[in-house]
Amino acid sequence: MPRTHLDRLLAPWVFVLTGIVFNILSAVITHYFIGLNNEAINIIDREIDRKQVLIDSLWQSRVEVERKQEFFILLFAQPGDKPTASETFYQDYLQETIATYDLAAFEPRTDRDRGNQPGLLLDISAAAQSAIVESINSTYFETLELQEARMPLENDNSRLFSIAIFLQVVGLILVLARDLRRS
Repeated sequence: MPRTHLDRLLAPWVFVLTGIVFNILSAVITHYFIGLNNEAINIIDREIDRKQVLIDSLWQSRVEVERKQEFFILLFAQPGDKPTASETFYQDYLQETIATYDLAAFEPRTDRDRGNQPGLLLDISAAAQSAIVESINSTYFETLELQEARMPLENDNSRLFSIAIFLQVVGLILVLARDLRRS
């Protein structure tokens, strides 16, 4: 009996070869494309973790500014033995806070208001805390943007994984179908 073109297309080796190709495509999708997305997700996760550490550090700085403010208020509320030492320490703290949090607008006021001015301390502390909170907010929004950038990659991975599983199952069915064709 002559073999037709359809018989050649339905030959067992065609099923096996097609099944193997589908399984190879599944492996390539799983190990290459999903792997690339996982690397990008890991980079984003590390950046999110780094920003979270920065947020924690900034929050700690805010608490530190608040504690130092309370310290100086208590220090100047009670007269000490060496007011010049505490005054020097106080002025150094104000200058350091102004420099650290870019509060140059307070420079003229610190030069003008020498001594233990609680109003100046409260204003500088409030401005420093406000600058810190602003940094925390901007860092938090950057973290949200990174999380939004991460979601499409995870969706792609899910889609690619489904395609890879489908190709793998179809490939296995085709390899097993060769036995059906022989019967």
